[in-house]
Amino acid sequence: MIDSLAGYQSPSMITDPATRESLNAFIKKVLQGFSTPGSDVAKYFADPDVAIAGSGLDEYFMGAEAVQNGVTWVTTLNIRWEPRLVVSWMRGDIAWAQIRIDGHTLENEEPTIVQYVATGVFQRNADDWTWLYWGGGEPQKAARL
Repeated sequence: MIDSLAGYQSPSMITDPATRESLNAFIKKVLQGFSTPGSDVAKYFADPDVAIAGSGLDEYFMGAEAVQNGVTWVTTLNIRWEPRLVVSWMRGDIAWAQIRIDGHTLENEEPTIVQYVATGVFQRNADDWTWLYWGGGEPQKAARL
């Protein structure tokens, strides 16, 4: 279940519940694809100008082919990506969101949840969404930079 940010209001926030639900469902579907080796999740990153900046060294991909290869690689990492909180805005047919994610993985053979925050930019085409940009990071308790 995706939580909402209690008490936050913005005049540009997506106010149409159907649009918000559609975008949240798309985000959830993509993260489920990231969690599934061999999934076809890369198809949602087909825009020729799509870009990704992840939290790891050399996780920078630009253009559909490079991004789709990167997304396919992510599906092999044995991480279950679960959206926790999505705050989204929309102007025209472009939406953007802050997505807080729990990454369920194993560290030293112990189940571990790694918190992850992504910024997503999306384009709406009729009833479909396309991912245009993913910027991700692992928040630290103490700032290092």
